[in-house]
Amino acid sequence: MALAALTDDILSDIFLRLPEPADLVRTSAACVPFRRLVTGRAFLRRFRALHPAPLLGFLDHNGFHPAIPPHASAPAARAVSLTADFSFSFLPSNSSSTGRGWVVRDVRDGRVLLDRDPEDSGGEEPSVFFTEIVVCDPLHRRCVLLPPIPDDLAAAVDQPLRVEFDSWCEPFLNPGGCGDPEDEASFGVIWMARCKAKLVAFAFSSSTGEWRAVASLAWRDLMSAAGLPSRRPALSLRQYARGCFYWVMDLRQKLLVLDTGRMEFSIADLPPACHRRQIAIVEAGEGRVGIFALRDQVADGEVSLYYTVRQDNANGSGHWQMEKTIPLDPAFQHYIKGATERYILLLRCSEHLSSAGMHVSSSAEMEDLECFSMDVRTLQLERVCQLKHRIQRAYIYNNFPPSLSPESI
Repeated sequence: MALAALTDDILSDIFLRLPEPADLVRTSAACVPFRRLVTGRAFLRRFRALHPAPLLGFLDHNGFHPAIPPHASAPAARAVSLTADFSFSFLPSNSSSTGRGWVVRDVRDGRVLLDRDPEDSGGEEPSVFFTEIVVCDPLHRRCVLLPPIPDDLAAAVDQPLRVEFDSWCEPFLNPGGCGDPEDEASFGVIWMARCKAKLVAFAFSSSTGEWRAVASLAWRDLMSAAGLPSRRPALSLRQYARGCFYWVMDLRQKLLVLDTGRMEFSIADLPPACHRRQIAIVEAGEGRVGIFALRDQVADGEVSLYYTVRQDNANGSGHWQMEKTIPLDPAFQHYIKGATERYILLLRCSEHLSSAGMHVSSSAEMEDLECFSMDVRTLQLERVCQLKHRIQRAYIYNNFPPSLSPESI
């Protein structure tokens, strides 16, 4: 077939079958017609639906850490790090020198959600004010400052559990709440509060520009329905897969679940003998949810990731079934520091550094900490980068190369 006979529709079908975004970048450089086609919004929307954005690095309290060679995403990561503004200098600034700066709270689909204390809080307790929230696209240096939660909705927040922000409320991006699925610049946000007697959640959609109440449930009713004591649990490790957010519940083999389709809370079981603080919840394919659990304290010295998948029955019940065991280097201590539906981020360090709790007086005294990514579809580990500082939480940054990334705000 002559090249002239290849219509845009035929070319689109061919280009959609390219396995990697890097292949698409090379295609766009071949000629002007190819570039016009593969950088069009309609084509990129279809390509992104078929090909999940690769892991390009992660953000922590020290900024953005791009994947470096020989990681497969290193070229795209370098291009993004040179183009994007991960210092967030384009965000609204404080007029007061005493105000707390913006803090990263979530990262998803090339967007970053940050918050800060309002300047007019006057030092009041968190029970009487809400943080300012901004969603931004650091690659294109665009942002949206969300409106305050209306007073009639905010009144539902009664007696927050503790004064520390992280303990009583959290805002996060909602993949299922973007409003218009055809609009790649639309997004959703959920704000959840843990009160003395109940859980409360509100949702924001960029399509409407408004907040709405979406879920409220008494701890007593939630725990009773799960057959658990009524004591309020501490929650940690928010993760997302298959339309649901998950939090690990302290001292129990349980997960708190927020279904974003029904906007309802429930409680689910963890796999047996799962280390609650060292898990990653992922999409396992065929509509299932999988969990990787780090097992590094077994008698025979084995260090492994145990992969279990929930097998659901027609009646909605199910059980966890072991799928794979991925061996890790026993000469190191490993920590799960981040997860998305598709990728896991692992940190590893030497035994003596781990035994010291990684508490050192300066970065110069700390050996390099190595970060690895794992694609849950291929189970392949790739070295992302080295660090000389501790990290408590890392936010994986997935995106396409700048030439293939339309504005997400």
